[in-house]
Amino acid sequence: MDWADSQILETVRLGGAVASLAAERTKLTRVTISRRLARLAAQGYVRKSGSGTRPRYSLGQRRWWQGLWPRAQLRGDMESAIWAAHVAPLLESAAPNVRNIAHTGFTEILNNAIDHSQARTVCACVHVDQAALQMAIMDDGVGAFARIARHLHLADRRLAVLELSKGKLTTAASGHSGIGIFVSSRFFDRFTLRSDGLVFTHSGDFQFDWLDDAGYRRGTVVLMEIALDSPRTAMSVYERYFDPSQTGGGAFRLTEVPVRLAALGQELVSRSQGKWVTARIDQFERVILDFSGIATVGQGFVDEVFRVFANAHPQVRLIPENMAPEVARTVDMFAPLMKK
Repeated sequence: MDWADSQILETVRLGGAVASLAAERTKLTRVTISRRLARLAAQGYVRKSGSGTRPRYSLGQRRWWQGLWPRAQLRGDMESAIWAAHVAPLLESAAPNVRNIAHTGFTEILNNAIDHSQARTVCACVHVDQAALQMAIMDDGVGAFARIARHLHLADRRLAVLELSKGKLTTAASGHSGIGIFVSSRFFDRFTLRSDGLVFTHSGDFQFDWLDDAGYRRGTVVLMEIALDSPRTAMSVYERYFDPSQTGGGAFRLTEVPVRLAALGQELVSRSQGKWVTARIDQFERVILDFSGIATVGQGFVDEVFRVFANAHPQVRLIPENMAPEVARTVDMFAPLMKK
């Protein structure tokens, strides 16, 4: 699938003389358009009816759309218009909860790319088949993790992944709350952000975010996927993390910190690593410290998290989860003494 295929499918959706209109859009010959239509029909993206010289085309069960915009066309208010014109029609038969999640995630991430990336171009792709919806937002601008690392003066750019996973993070506080990416990552079955040679992933199959090294270094790519029969609703996500009695950023009361992201490939033993874990979490009422993937911890790390931070911020409830036996013993050994 490429841009020309996307334009052909858009022409099919709009109706009319498909072959001639698609040729005008793509500058391809009508013979090439006919061959592409035959391939798209064989793949399930197009239905062909009629015969002879006047075939009729309609969209098939599988849907695909791609859009590309240069900087001159990028405005901070265009994401809703793009959704309404190009994406919403592809999801007419989707369940309301899935359509709502897709609408929120698509417009939030596209707006981030427009407002923050300083990109020369931004691209969006949407694919729908019988089982799942997949969306991608790509830009060639300033990488997301590089921007976060600069904004927070981080010692290692990999710590940007840890900070992003906590939520309430924005590099433009006047126009953004720092909630959007966190919530979007919890909406979808799988949410992946690739930038600066790093990957941030939150998956419904796993209860923690993870970090990996990737070859993609220029700009940012965000991938979002959800099953069309998903029972998840936006409200179920909001109710987990937000307090309905509060408004604005103050309603964001619970976060989950994947502790392993502070290890940076080493053991969790130092006070510095403890400070990385606890940075900015004083903004929340409850903090789940997810120890998945951590086999051991050191006394200095435990002291920094469970005594120094805990005593300085008694209003924050720390909730350690998924601790390996040795980690649990170490925390039990030192944390009770340190909290006195």
